[in-house]
Amino acid sequence: MRMASISLILVGLFAGGLSSQLAGHAAEQRPVSAAGRLGSVERAEASKVIGTYCGGCHNGVMRSPSGALLDRFDTATMADNPETWTRAYRQIQAGTMPPVGAPRPDRPAYDALLASIEAVLGADAAPPADASGREIADRLAWLLWDSAPDASLLQDAQQDRLKSPTTLERQITRMINDERAAAFVSRFFFPWLGLDQLGKADPDPKYFPEYDVALRDAMARETELFLLSQLREDRDPIELWNANYTFLNEQLARHYGLPGITGAQFRRVALSTPERVGLLGQGSVLMMTSRLQHGQTAGYTSPAARAVWVRMHFLGAIPPRPFPNAQPVKPELPTTPQTRTLPAEPCVNCHRNFFPLGYALENFDPIGRWRTHDQIGPVDASGSFVDGTPTNGVVALRDVLLRRPDAFRTTITEKLVVYASGKPVNGSLMAPDTLIRARQILHSATPPRWSSIIAALVSMKSKPGEPAAAVR
Repeated sequence: MRMASISLILVGLFAGGLSSQLAGHAAEQRPVSAAGRLGSVERAEASKVIGTYCGGCHNGVMRSPSGALLDRFDTATMADNPETWTRAYRQIQAGTMPPVGAPRPDRPAYDALLASIEAVLGADAAPPADASGREIADRLAWLLWDSAPDASLLQDAQQDRLKSPTTLERQITRMINDERAAAFVSRFFFPWLGLDQLGKADPDPKYFPEYDVALRDAMARETELFLLSQLREDRDPIELWNANYTFLNEQLARHYGLPGITGAQFRRVALSTPERVGLLGQGSVLMMTSRLQHGQTAGYTSPAARAVWVRMHFLGAIPPRPFPNAQPVKPELPTTPQTRTLPAEPCVNCHRNFFPLGYALENFDPIGRWRTHDQIGPVDASGSFVDGTPTNGVVALRDVLLRRPDAFRTTITEKLVVYASGKPVNGSLMAPDTLIRARQILHSATPPRWSSIIAALVSMKSKPGEPAAAVR
C-alpha cells in the first residue's frame, strides 16, 4: 500500500540507519540566519547525512513514488519547502517513520533532526506577544465562550492589563470556570474528537439490545464533564489520555461493569483499573470509532477506523493512503481477525504500520463494553508499534503513546490554532503555518498547561486576512 509522499521521503532518509552525527547537536543552539535557514555548520552536516543515507534510493534510478530526488536536495532551500518539512516533522515526532522493519535512529538523533527542522522553519522560539489588549479580549471570549467579551474582560483590556501574564491567566481561569466554557467543549473538543457525530451512531438492536439514547447521552456527558474538569484543573493536555478518573452515573457504570454507583446523577469516580483511564477508555470515543450502521457488519469493530483515529488525534500523523482494489473482508465475520490473515502484499505490509493501534482496543466492543471474546472466539488485542514496542491491549498502547507526549501537545495545539482562526477544526488540512505557530506556542507555554497554551495563542496578533475574533 502506498504511503503518503513524505513517508516515502523519510524511508530513504532513515533506511541506512541515521547515524548520530546530528545527535550531538540537539542541545547546542547555533545561530540561524534571518531567513530562517540553518547555519553553515548544520547545513554541511545535514547535506552529508542526506547524501549518505538518502541519495542511494532517491537518485532518479531507484526512485520512490514520491518523486523526491534527494541526491539533488540542497538543505539551504529547506525553508522554501515548508510543506514537505512540516509533514516530515509530524511523522518524525510521532515515531511513525521509518516504517516497520527499517533501521531506526536513536532518540537523540530524532530530537536533533526535529530541532533542525524547527530552526529552519522559525518554529524554535516563543511567538511574538504582539496582540493589543482588545484583540486579546476578543479572541479569548470567542475562543472560550463563543461570545463577545464581558465587562470584566473589557475593563482589563481598556486598562491594557491583559498583556500582563498574571492578569491574563487570572482571566482565563475565571472564564474556564464559568458555565459559558461549555461552549468551548461543544464547539472545539467535540468536533475535534468526532463526538459531534455521536447522534448518527445507530447500533443494531439485534447485536446491542441494551443500547438506547439515554446510554449514548450518558457517554457524551461523561466526556464533556471529563474535558471540563481537565480545563478547570489546568492540567497538562497529555493528561487527557492518562487521568485515572472519570464521571459516571448508574447506567454508564453498569455498562462499564463498575459496581457501587447508583442513581442518574453523574459523579466523579476514581478508576481502580487502568483499562478505562483517559479518552481511550470512554464509551463515546470507542463507539464513534466503530461501524454502527444496521447491516451485516453492525456487530463488529473496525481496527482501521480506530487506528486512524489514534494516529490523527494523538500522534498527528497522516495514515497511509488506502490501496485501490484492496481485497475485501467477509461481511458476515468479525473484521479484525480477517485483517490479520490478508496477503502480505499489498495489505499486511502496509497495515502493520498502523493497524496495531486499533488491534490494541479490541477488548472494547463497538459500544465500548469490555469483552474477552468476540463472535468467533477469544479477543486478540496483540500487536506492536512501528518501532517494535508491544502494544498488547489498551494499557500497553497508552504506555507507548505516552512516550511521545510532545506529539500530542503539538497535535492539540495545532487544532487550537485552526479553531482560533475560525476554520472548521475537522476537515481543515494542517498547513505549515499551523505547525509553526503550534511549536512557537509550546516553546512559550512552559510548563505546558491549558492556561499557558491558551494565553500564548490569544496573545499572538491575527494573521493578515484572519479575523481578530473569529465568529463561528
